[in-house]
Amino acid sequence: MKKYAIISLGCPKNLVDSEYFNQIFIDSDYTITADAEKADIVLINTCGFINPAKEESINTIFEYTELKKQNKHLQVIVTGCLVKRYIEDLKAEIPEVDHWIELKDFETLKTILHTDRSSDKRAILTPKYYAYLRISDGCNNHCAYCAIPGIRGDLKSEPMESLIEQAKDLANQGVKELIINAQDTSQYGTDLYQQQMLIQLIKSIHEIEGIQWIRLLYLHPAHLSLEMIDEIALLPKLCHYFDIPLQHINDEILQKMNRHTNKAHILSVLNHIRQKMPDAVLRTTFITGFPGEDTKKFNELLRFIKEIRFDKLGAFAYSPEEGTPAIDFENQVKPKTAENRKDRIMMLQQEISAQNLEKFINREIEVIIEKKSQDKGFQWEGRSRYDAPEIDGIVYITKANAKVGDIIKARVIETWEYDLVAESL
Repeated sequence: MKKYAIISLGCPKNLVDSEYFNQIFIDSDYTITADAEKADIVLINTCGFINPAKEESINTIFEYTELKKQNKHLQVIVTGCLVKRYIEDLKAEIPEVDHWIELKDFETLKTILHTDRSSDKRAILTPKYYAYLRISDGCNNHCAYCAIPGIRGDLKSEPMESLIEQAKDLANQGVKELIINAQDTSQYGTDLYQQQMLIQLIKSIHEIEGIQWIRLLYLHPAHLSLEMIDEIALLPKLCHYFDIPLQHINDEILQKMNRHTNKAHILSVLNHIRQKMPDAVLRTTFITGFPGEDTKKFNELLRFIKEIRFDKLGAFAYSPEEGTPAIDFENQVKPKTAENRKDRIMMLQQEISAQNLEKFINREIEVIIEKKSQDKGFQWEGRSRYDAPEIDGIVYITKANAKVGDIIKARVIETWEYDLVAESL
C-alpha cells in the first residue's frame, strides 16, 4: 500500500483545498501517514500571503527536497498560493520538486496518481469532531495591502444547496463544531444572489442534527450590519465569538487601506455586539507600520485597544507585497518601527486578556474535549465556545469522565493570561 503525507500551511481556507487533495489520494488507494520519512509522496500546500508565510513555505519545501536525498523513492509535490504567485521562479530555483500543481488544480493530481475516479467530496484533515466549511473563495474588497485577490481572484460563493449538503455530510461523519470561513464571510452570496445570504445559510445549517456549535470566522467590519448581529443573537448554536479583522482604527489609515469602513461604524458594530450579547468575545487583528502610520496614528490605535479591551487579538507588522497598491505608497514605515509597534500591542493585549478572563471565574461553560493533557494536575485539554482551534486559548480540565470529541459542562476555577482551568460538572 503506497503512503502519502500532506503538509498544509497557512489558513483554514487553504486547509479545505488540502482536504480535496486528501480525498483524491484516498480514492487512489493511498494510505496517509504522519511520518513523512515513510511516505512515497509528500504534498505541500503552501501559503503565499505575506513574507513570513512565504519563508515558512519555502523552508518546508527545502526540508522535503533534502529528505529526498535519503529517500530516493520519495516524490515531492508542491501546490497552493505560493505556487500561484511564483511558479516560474520556483521551478527554476527548486528543480528537485517532482511536480508543481497550480492552485486548486485537483485534476493534475489525479493524472499524477493515474486515477480516473471522480469525486467532488473532501476528506477532512481536522479531528473528526470539528471541520471547516469554506462558503466562498476569493475577495472583492481589494484592500491596498492584500495579495489575495491577485492569488485567488474575485469573490466566488459556493451555492447554498451545495454547502448545506456538505454540512449534512460532515454532521453524519460526527462533526459537532462547524467553522464557517471565507476571505470575507459576511459578503457570502452577493455574487450569486445579489444580496448577503450569510444569515439564510446559517439558519439552514442551524437545523442540521448533530451540529452543536457553529463558529463564524472573518467577518469584515464594512459588511457586518447591526441587523446581522441581531439575527446571530437569536441562533443558540451560534458561538458568541466575533472574529472581525479591523486592521486599524485611524480613519485616514483605514481609507488608505481601502477598508470601506470608518471608526464610527466600527464602534457602532462593537458596541451593538456587546449590548445584544454581553457574553460575546471579540477577536480582531491589526496591522502596524502601514505606510503613513505616524506616532500619533499609532497612539490612537493603542488608545482604542485599551478602550475596547478585545478578548482575542493578533497584531502583524506590515509586509510590503508586490502587486499591491500599498507597496508604492509614500511615507513607508521602517520595518523595525513596525515590529516594535506590534510588540507593544501584544504586550498590552497580554495584560488585557489576563484581566478579561478573570470574569470567567466560577462560570459554567461548555468545553469540547480535544486531547489528554500532558501537564500534571490536569486530565484533559479542550476548548470553550469562546475559542477557535489553533489560534485561541486552551481549557485545562482537572478531571472528567469523558472522551475526545465530547462536549461537557465545566466550571472555571482558575484563569491565566490566555487559558482557563475548569472542573467537570
